Amino acid sequence: MSQALPVKQAEIRYGEVSTILSEKVMIPINCDHCRQDTDISIETLKSKQGILCEHCSNVRTFSTTEMRLMRMLLAQAGYHFAL
Repeated sequence: MSQALPVKQAEIRYGEVSTILSEKVMIPINCDHCRQDTDISIETLKSKQGILCEHCSNVRTFSTTEMRLMRMLLAQAGYHFAL
């Protein structure tokens, strides 16, 4: 064979897009007492301060397990934030 063979076009694969969230991003947290959402910043959740419901003023903590679960669910959707 003296003819050159055509080169196969390289397949372009686009990776998954990830978004790094600022600590100032507000996340809706549902109150266990009144079932209403209150927007809380990631910074507040990471600081382990109590979460104050803006509707009924109920205060509760955000556990380490809840933080891990939230990080996992956000990561599955392509959102990440620093430890």
